[in-house]
Amino acid sequence: MFAMSKTTAVKTSLLTATLLIGLLTGPATANAAATTHAESADTVTGFARDGFRPQSAPETALPYNDAALAPRVDSFPHDAQGVRLFRYNGVTYDHPVVQAQWGLSNLRTYLATQDSFFLDRALAQAQRNLDRKVESRGAWWYPYGFDYPRCAQRTGMVAPWYSAMAQGQLLSLFVRLSQVTGDPKWRTAADRTFASLLVTPAANAPWASWVDADGHLWLEEYPVSAAVTGERVLNGHIFAIYGVYDYWRLTADAQALALFDGATTTLHHRVPVDFRVPDWISRYSVGCPGAYANYHALHAQQMLKIYTLTRAPVFAGLADLFRSDYPAPAVSGLVSFSGGTHIGYTFDATGTMVQRRTLTLSRDSAANADQRVRVYGRGVYYRITDGTLAGFLVPESPGERVLRGPVVAHTHTPQRLLTFNAGTYTGYRYDSSWTVATSATFTFSRPSAAPFTISAWVNGRLSYLITAGAYSGMWVPAGPGLVPA
Repeated sequence: MFAMSKTTAVKTSLLTATLLIGLLTGPATANAAATTHAESADTVTGFARDGFRPQSAPETALPYNDAALAPRVDSFPHDAQGVRLFRYNGVTYDHPVVQAQWGLSNLRTYLATQDSFFLDRALAQAQRNLDRKVESRGAWWYPYGFDYPRCAQRTGMVAPWYSAMAQGQLLSLFVRLSQVTGDPKWRTAADRTFASLLVTPAANAPWASWVDADGHLWLEEYPVSAAVTGERVLNGHIFAIYGVYDYWRLTADAQALALFDGATTTLHHRVPVDFRVPDWISRYSVGCPGAYANYHALHAQQMLKIYTLTRAPVFAGLADLFRSDYPAPAVSGLVSFSGGTHIGYTFDATGTMVQRRTLTLSRDSAANADQRVRVYGRGVYYRITDGTLAGFLVPESPGERVLRGPVVAHTHTPQRLLTFNAGTYTGYRYDSSWTVATSATFTFSRPSAAPFTISAWVNGRLSYLITAGAYSGMWVPAGPGLVPA
């Protein structure tokens, strides 16, 4: 995994256990003296823009706002000031991403609890990075103080090095501290940090943004100066986008809008061809294209967040594709078996069948499962944990073997629209055991549409939870004639 252990731990924690609440639901107005960064010879320009604009979002749907509160006692390495540290190869370092995440998490906790302990700890993370900053070309930069190897295809990073992911996450922290405290030094920090994402690559100066040969803008997690290229890490690019979005909310800055458009345009064009692997785990980056299940789940959630920030259905569609390609495996539930013959399998890493076991049932039955996983080169299977097929994988098959209830749910903010082309469709309500309680069938002579807020696999079938119209409060299974937008 080419020394990916620290990166996996840091970034996976973002998805499950960190970060902050936003205070504004829209950008600064024209009357709020919006910041404008003038272009200069050092300003990155000439990148493709499809016209994606940042949109207002409710506080609960803003980046980083869906994570657990910070614990009072930090179990990770930290110093006497409560600044979180990073241990690598037996040495402890300051790490701008680790500290940005921890700062955001503590600030969110302060807003939820009004306990000044957490605000003080958030301020300590931010101040440590101001104390360590490097000034270059009018921007502030936050260095990594250790060498860091990449995969065999890439040159390793040599200290001091800089990253758009660190710049973007600290930008979010500075923006939100400015909003919470009113202290102008955090607004200055936000302005100078945002400026770092505007400058062009330079051989002898920090940089974090570049435009590739296809005209696509990258907010680069691992910049390589000699060739003015980068690894093009998907999740790092998106976390940097979150920082640009936060800065736009604060300032309505025209350059923030341009960077946001360019960076999301890159996602629009490059995610389907450079990162998606149909029916398997997505690639980590263009330069180091290994596949990691934790990052794949993160990619799907990030696409949902970009949908929230842009309201562009294409990004919700990409999240759907990632989920279908490789659903998050962990589940806890009951698999219903119909009467008849069922075969369980084990497979090796290449998808080759290693072992099989047959079970014949005289009537319907059930067994527990702890995974719903795609097998390489095959379909989706449940891993059974009790009974005759314990330890074996059985294929998902509606009507024969289904996991009861919703799994791999996506919540959509704002709600999406499901088009019903002319035809007949049935919606279902379920009881607490996810047995059908009621159903309703309607026939449409012409296309119609209804909003939905959640999509999930329910009892083995992709389904949409409708919020208005004839199927309000019901799950409608996907099928021919149904088109989500």
